[in-house]
Amino acid sequence: MNFQKICVLGLGYIGLPTASTFATNGIRVIGVDVNQLVIETLNKGEVTSMSRGCARLLKQLSNLAN
Repeated sequence: MNFQKICVLGLGYIGLPTASTFATNGIRVIGVDVNQLVIETLNKGEVTSMSRGCARLLKQLSNLAN
């Protein structure tokens, strides 16, 4: 199968790295989480409770999106 866009439900310890992996492989990702603080934090380009490696990856993805 060839996906162009996916949705990841939950952007915590599993969902955020999973979404990041898909995004770095050219797939458009829509992330969903019920925790408004998580959404607000990610929209600011920051991470909560994540490893530095994931934070670097998110920063690279943010730069690519702009």
